[in-house]
Amino acid sequence: MVIPAEVLRSQIGYMAWASGLLVEAAAKLTHDELTRDFGTADKSVLGTLVHVFGADRVWLARLKGEPADRFLTDEDYQLAVLENDWPALYERWKEWAAGRTDEAAAGDVAYRDLAGR
Repeated sequence: MVIPAEVLRSQIGYMAWASGLLVEAAAKLTHDELTRDFGTADKSVLGTLVHVFGADRVWLARLKGEPADRFLTDEDYQLAVLENDWPALYERWKEWAAGRTDEAAAGDVAYRDLAGR
């Protein structure tokens, strides 16, 4: 399925907005509520948000043809990182998407996974 570049830009804008709302809501939680282990893969509210942030970072690097040699760092598990770095990451997403044409948006993406495959 071909997705027009304008739809791609709109989706990135939506992701930035929605992620901002999630971080804003998470900021209202106590530390215990934010880090409570729910027994899920990412364990907590913070862990889930950090996972999505890390994925956003890795996929942008892949789309730009840059090395994506890390997924998450210990420093990522701080609400302040999500409050500061995630909006900045979405600005880089928007810059990348601004230059996309419909043809470029429809192109294939070649990348290496984090294991180098």
